Amino acid sequence: MTDILIEMKKNTLRQQKTAQTYLNLAQKYRSQGHYQKALNALRVALRSDETLAPAYHEQGLVYRKLGESKKAILAYQKALKLNPKSAVTALNLGICHLYLENEPKALVYFKKAIAMKPHYAYAQFNLGSLYFDQGHYDLAIQHLKKAIHADPALLASYEICAMAYLVLGDKQKADELYQKSGKQKQEARLKYVVG
Repeated sequence: MTDILIEMKKNTLRQQKTAQTYLNLAQKYRSQGHYQKALNALRVALRSDETLAPAYHEQGLVYRKLGESKKAILAYQKALKLNPKSAVTALNLGICHLYLENEPKALVYFKKAIAMKPHYAYAQFNLGSLYFDQGHYDLAIQHLKKAIHADPALLASYEICAMAYLVLGDKQKADELYQKSGKQKQEARLKYVVG
């Protein structure tokens, strides 16, 4: 009986290694814009190990690139079920729901991503941007400031936050944010030039 268990364990390890190899290949294909090849590699990865959450997440990324938000949502949901602490997956679910103009669901997933990772700049930015679009300017400012604090290089946060201040009639705070944004742009250019 022990030999059978050892062989089963070896087989499982081989399948996991195969799955990881094909996941890596899919990521390479996606980065090169070969989306159908990426999906084929992911099919092999998931046949080898159907519990590989990053493979479902990658599948969601590929479907998003193809503009297939509904399929991306299904893939991200599987990834989140297997890895319920993935703030990145929750954020991507929110973005897909936003693409489908389902703002209530987008809010749920952006908030979930923030609950998992409070200093996640992209989640704070997306939540703040959505609040801005909905006309909740105070909430927008609150989350966009958190995004700026978490990642000062995320320039869109400054601009949307400044617009929220302008809508609320606070030109001084808006100008301060535009100035900070300009400094960040300059630092980014210098960093790029210097290396």
